[in-house]
Amino acid sequence: MLPPPALVIDECLSTRLATDLARRGRPAKSIASLGLRGLDDPQVFDALRNLGEPYVIITADTAMPLDWMDAIEAAGATVAVIDSRHAADYLVAEWYCDVTHRWAHVMQNQPAGSVHRYTARGHRKWRPRHKPRR
Repeated sequence: MLPPPALVIDECLSTRLATDLARRGRPAKSIASLGLRGLDDPQVFDALRNLGEPYVIITADTAMPLDWMDAIEAAGATVAVIDSRHAADYLVAEWYCDVTHRWAHVMQNQPAGSVHRYTARGHRKWRPRHKPRR
């Protein structure tokens, strides 16, 4: 039986998030703790695939799937994108932490090789946003 996927916290999020998730019993690591800081996303996907363990990259980079979908698919990467739209009374860092903690159990069970978007109210398969018509 495979271990549960590690929740890998992208560089655009606080490394403290990995520590907090680990304290809650979730297998979590930061990109920095894995020695992957400063690499381009496709290099990170390849490095994580070469580790041979299941993982989910948690990121606030809402453009990652747009910019790197071919690389994500080629590496079989599983990606959880935290939606950047939040209530005005939230600090951005708190928003990312709250959404991640709320959905960590779902992120860990996200289908391998999928990309999902997470908000405070829910989650769904990622798809590009369309600009509203005027």
